[in-house]
Amino acid sequence: MKKFLHLDVDAFFASVEQLDRPELRGKPVVVGGVGNRGVVATCSYEARAYGIRSAMPSALARKKCPQAIFLPVRYDRYREKSVEIAQIYRSYSDLWETVGLDEAYLDLSHYDNAVPIAREIKRRIKAETGLTCSIGLSYNMSLAKIGSDLKKPDAFVIIRPEEALEILRPLSIGSLHGVGKKSQELLARKGIHTIEDFWSLSLEEAIQLFGKMGAVLYHRARGVDGREIVMDRPIKSLSRETTFPHDIHEREQLGIAAHELLEEVWQDVEQEGVHPQTMTVKIKYADFTQRSKQRKVSDGSNWQELLDNLLDSFEYPQGVRLVGVGFSNFISDTDMTERYEQLSIYSLLREGESR
Repeated sequence: MKKFLHLDVDAFFASVEQLDRPELRGKPVVVGGVGNRGVVATCSYEARAYGIRSAMPSALARKKCPQAIFLPVRYDRYREKSVEIAQIYRSYSDLWETVGLDEAYLDLSHYDNAVPIAREIKRRIKAETGLTCSIGLSYNMSLAKIGSDLKKPDAFVIIRPEEALEILRPLSIGSLHGVGKKSQELLARKGIHTIEDFWSLSLEEAIQLFGKMGAVLYHRARGVDGREIVMDRPIKSLSRETTFPHDIHEREQLGIAAHELLEEVWQDVEQEGVHPQTMTVKIKYADFTQRSKQRKVSDGSNWQELLDNLLDSFEYPQGVRLVGVGFSNFISDTDMTERYEQLSIYSLLREGESR
């Protein structure tokens, strides 16, 4: 039988801030949304007790908890701690899959008894990094993730085959990985709120609602998930964005902010060791309408110049509240090497033909 572990660091960004600044422990800490028009990246469990959640406008978060402590995001510091955590869990398995900076799946099937191994990983992360994590252990990836979510923070939950359906039965349908907010709203209109409610749908009905994903959800709701660990999953995109404290009407002022974002996201690109072929610029106007434009380019492009060209294609009289800069359509160092080799061979062939 397969044995999968899902590890999720508790309130990661906020926990790192409380670790680095002990005076913040036990207090409602909000990371991100420093300005009145920002957005919460994450928050401590003390802040969550007031109803603050990730992606919530900071103005609303301040209303819910006026005494909350708002801190800027420190991605470099969070990456450092993420690397420390990864060095621990990767020493127990050759099959692991990271999800962002604070989550990971491990295949522990090679252990006769994975329970003490999982407990040791959890203990070491706390002892060596100062951070707590929640761990789910089960016979498939979907249930391992559900397990880690059940009793946060600092949870350790095992879901065995004979227990799966009873554990799944009362859970919110949103507990299933792949059921987002819009899907929950659609199901709610049909009177489906829990996983047990979802069992009332036939496989055909689930597919009618969600296409191929409907079949996946149908089986996950019944404790069936045949996925395996995928090592080195390709990165689809990297981006950074900022919300302004007041609406921006001047192209020049917006450009300064956008170029700062370009520098930040380019550091992410270099750290990942990939080469982007597409740049995207996103604008959110004062009335919350959003526009984005992108450009695919060849190797060796001048990204600063391309960014300016994209910014010039927008209109600004109505005012801009947010700008984002991102890269996508990546190729790896290996792909780059192969491409250069192919170009070199092509050039030699053309040179030979010309002779």
